[in-house]
Amino acid sequence: MSDDLSDLRAELAAIEKRVTREVAVGRRGRALAVMIAVLAVGLFLPHAGPVSGWAALVGGTASGQVLAPVPLRLFVLFVLVFGIVASTVALLTRRWILAQTAVMGTAVGAVFGMLGLWSQQSLPPALRPDGVEYGLLLTWLSMTALSVLWIPVVAGRSNIMSGPPR
Repeated sequence: MSDDLSDLRAELAAIEKRVTREVAVGRRGRALAVMIAVLAVGLFLPHAGPVSGWAALVGGTASGQVLAPVPLRLFVLFVLVFGIVASTVALLTRRWILAQTAVMGTAVGAVFGMLGLWSQQSLPPALRPDGVEYGLLLTWLSMTALSVLWIPVVAGRSNIMSGPPR
């Protein structure tokens, strides 16, 4: 009889270990998914003059324009890697470590977004005739909102065993 209980205890311990690595995003799940979608759309919008986010990432230039500044390129890279890919994988798998990676990456990416905005404003007027484009502003605000939405999920580390999400 002790063999039966030891097998059951081992099975319960394995289940508990698996469940404690998961997070419950609750109502934030929809908002996170919307922000990820907005980031994906924002990469197709202009970020530096007529240069879109995708073109800024691969180093494309518009007619007569200089290359996108380095902070802007880093920001678009962080949007792609952490804002879209890591956040999507964390949202789908509900793994705490992936959610933690997403929140750290989006927070650093939001800082690079601020530097990207600043670099667009600090260029001479001849190089930035249109100023900051709406795509860059929308993407930066979405990245900041995504970071803010991930913070309570990671900080609370409310797992499935702790009850219904708030």
